Amino acid sequence: MCSINHDLKAIYLHIPKTGGSYISSILSQYYGFKNYYLKRPDHNQFTKIVDNSVDKHENKIFGTYLYYSSSPHLNKIMNMNPQKWKNYKIFSFVREPYQKLLSGFHYIQQKNHYKNIDFKTFCLNYNKINCWSYWHCFMPQISHLINEKNENVCFMIGKQEFMEKDLKIILETFGLTIIHTPFIKNKSIKNKNNKIDHQFIKNIIKPLLIHDYHHFDYDFDFHQPL
Repeated sequence: MCSINHDLKAIYLHIPKTGGSYISSILSQYYGFKNYYLKRPDHNQFTKIVDNSVDKHENKIFGTYLYYSSSPHLNKIMNMNPQKWKNYKIFSFVREPYQKLLSGFHYIQQKNHYKNIDFKTFCLNYNKINCWSYWHCFMPQISHLINEKNENVCFMIGKQEFMEKDLKIILETFGLTIIHTPFIKNKSIKNKNNKIDHQFIKNIIKPLLIHDYHHFDYDFDFHQPL
């Protein structure tokens, strides 16, 4: 999903499980943004594995920016064009990668996807899961923010761990006065499966998430509680 304010020439790119539902609702309710959650007509070419789990624009190839910006059909709906994508100021939020993965795993189980699979088995089969689950759990966060040249398109990236502080800074950058009342929506989730050892986290989890640890300056702590 993305949110656009044409008057401000501003775009918010929503990365799954980073507080995006809260942020997009705040942007639309108080700051003149319009939210777009759209599926392009040629969607199936982006899924790699076509299955019945795909809802809206979940896929295994393109992240949010490329999925929306490269579609003439979606651009017409959103009143966008290549020049606007280049000139508008784009921002997003990211989340500590391990916590994001745990949050995604619990979320898809709540939606009855892979409900009978434990976390370790789920991670070992990350490349075989359906598109909707891959989008929420394993697609690198940086993939949502890059263009066709692998360049990060964002002028500012906030962190979910400091959501209100970073959101305030971003909104004030656009000359906006903060008028919304903050509320807590998401909390970090600890994995309930105590059988997962630190060696598994180091050897399996870290390689899966290494791109986001590198790009967004998060420290990978092998001893964080499970």
